[in-house]
Amino acid sequence: MERWMDIQKLGQLLRWMGSLLLLGASASFMLEGWQNFGSQLRYYLFLGYLLSLAGLGILLSSRVKEDKSARTLLALAVAGIAAQYSQLGAMIHSMVSADNGALPGSLLYDAAGWGQIALNGAATVLLLGPIALIGFSALNRPQARLLTGVYLLACSSLLIPVRHGLPATLVLIAVATLTLWIDSRFVTGTTVGGTGEGIIGRLLLLLPSGILAARTAFYPQSDLFIGMTSLLVGALFFEMLPRFVKEDTEKSRIQALSTAPMTLGWSVIAFQYFPTVFSTQGAPLMTLLPFSALLTALSLRSSGGGAYYRKVASMLALISLLAQMGTQAILLSSFLCVALSTFMIFAGFRYQERAVFSAGIVGLIFGIGYHLRFAVQLYAQSPWALLAAAGILVLLSASYLEKHATRMFGRLVLLKEEMKAWR
Repeated sequence: MERWMDIQKLGQLLRWMGSLLLLGASASFMLEGWQNFGSQLRYYLFLGYLLSLAGLGILLSSRVKEDKSARTLLALAVAGIAAQYSQLGAMIHSMVSADNGALPGSLLYDAAGWGQIALNGAATVLLLGPIALIGFSALNRPQARLLTGVYLLACSSLLIPVRHGLPATLVLIAVATLTLWIDSRFVTGTTVGGTGEGIIGRLLLLLPSGILAARTAFYPQSDLFIGMTSLLVGALFFEMLPRFVKEDTEKSRIQALSTAPMTLGWSVIAFQYFPTVFSTQGAPLMTLLPFSALLTALSLRSSGGGAYYRKVASMLALISLLAQMGTQAILLSSFLCVALSTFMIFAGFRYQERAVFSAGIVGLIFGIGYHLRFAVQLYAQSPWALLAAAGILVLLSASYLEKHATRMFGRLVLLKEEMKAWR
């Protein structure tokens, strides 16, 4: 029995090795000197290669009854459809732009005219559309039609001739969002969707998005493009990828990893792009405080690490507010410090988190301290107004304390006891 299990493992290993060899062969079609054959011939050579993979998979399934190898071949053929669409997209791009960036010659395609492109597109859709349906039927039969439609639609985005700037970012994010939303809405939680073949079918939907992202890397991009793309991709991963797993710990780990591209993206925008647009370079309120707000928003969508995000966000907010007052001590800075610190105090009380509450208290103390500093400066200009305002404030405070001192003291004692149980 143990020997039989070893043979099964050997079969799985050989199947993976065969898949990698076929992937290497697919890459060779596009990367190793095939440009000498001309764009049109390369296009149809690769099309024939995909049809051969699918045909062999169908033959293994129907004649040899070897379903696992058949599913592997069909999945590889489906993956190759995205590459075929990418080649067609390169032909369309050659008709509207001569800018090929740093793409190697093996990835460049041209066309004699729009008629040739229409012929190639028709051949691709008519021949590979059924292959996609057969492949997804082998991986996830109940949702094969839905997955096929979404996959072909995502592959169609590779035909859009944009390579630069925010338009490329919008196409990438739109395609990735659509595919992940379809997965979370219709596939996640189904019986077949959780199997090995089902997961492969779901991951294939993201392949066109990966090709879009890889393609932009060969073109010079602005700091705004790099920052926005990284930021949006990280946010998309944070929201969608946890839906592929069931355990909360795994969801939290995926979301934590997703903050890395968001951090990188915001760093590029704040420290590379902003200095080229705004004269106040590196202002804490422009660099740290917006990222603190982003982490606060992420804490509301977190699957289990919300307290950690709020803790980091409160520390960043406190640092940015104190640094801003230290470098640009204006009345607006102190007002903003008091307002945001008060918000952190309420948030710490609401979520029962000591770090957030304490950061709010510290910020409030510094904000009031700067208010007193400005009050002293105001006194030098108009002492009677300051004295009158201070007198009124003292009288109102004394009246309030006389009526509510006992209750206030009791609440402070109760709050102190409650904070011992806070996180």
